[in-house]
Amino acid sequence: MINPVSIRDLIDFPKPVKVSYQHVESCEGIDFVKENWYLMAWGMGDAINAVFFLEGQSPVPYKILCPPRNWSAIKFVLDNFVPNPKCKVVCTYPQQEGYPIPQEEVVMSAQGFGPQNVGMAHQIGKLKVVHTSPRVWCNINNLHQSGIFQTIEEYGQKYKFDKEKTCILFPERGDSYQLPDSFWMDIVSTLNRKGYKTYVNSTDKSDVYKNEKVFEGTEKLDKPYIKDLFDFIVHHGNIITIGQRSGIFDLLKYFDFRKIIFYPDVVDPEMPDKARTNVADVIFEGDTHARNVVDVLLSKYDKNLLELIIP
Repeated sequence: MINPVSIRDLIDFPKPVKVSYQHVESCEGIDFVKENWYLMAWGMGDAINAVFFLEGQSPVPYKILCPPRNWSAIKFVLDNFVPNPKCKVVCTYPQQEGYPIPQEEVVMSAQGFGPQNVGMAHQIGKLKVVHTSPRVWCNINNLHQSGIFQTIEEYGQKYKFDKEKTCILFPERGDSYQLPDSFWMDIVSTLNRKGYKTYVNSTDKSDVYKNEKVFEGTEKLDKPYIKDLFDFIVHHGNIITIGQRSGIFDLLKYFDFRKIIFYPDVVDPEMPDKARTNVADVIFEGDTHARNVVDVLLSKYDKNLLELIIP
């Protein structure tokens, strides 16, 4: 016999809150004073980590303002990994770069609030940016108690119906910097010799990623939406991902398959954002959430290493 209390509990169980996804041509109609808005306008990795943090730590609901470059990742995280989102609205504005309102009207976490006291941030009547070093997020985002980490694990355990040895390359990062073609061709050659089918990740953000190319011996993986990309990944039972450090690895790091990440810690005159050579801020070494990650500094890299790190 079914317990009547269980029936009542089932009927009264709250339904998941749906996030509203919107688009605006300008921010003139948004009330940043009375509403709790956060700006996520930089890299995809920054946006992913900020969402995880706010979902785990914010004591009140909040809203997100972001450029088109980050919309897909934010939506994927909220729709797939957050059981009952605190985020109520994700609003995109047209420009891919820069501030959507005058910079002096945006409050950075370094200017008076931050991860250590986010409980008070909603009382600031301005558009806010919460930010910290990528190495710090794993210690403060509260993924376990919030149930988010368990949901990520469950997502990664989907049925692996494709057993083919597969690799996805992520050669480009958000500032469009790429390593020389010869660097990637050495990797492709090793992958082909070991029996991998190799893809190169592609996006539809042509105004952000300007150097996308398909190398000889690889195929284009046309998955511009993050959900399509991860559905492809988690259904493969024998997959690895290889790339230079970029925001996509802030999501990939949670899953069991091998991740090989290159850190260009040697200054290149062609590098648009030379601050990215500061590996100490972004490396996954010591990250308690990172699984099966091989971190490789280019200053110490020898291509013969590929034989050891590629299964």
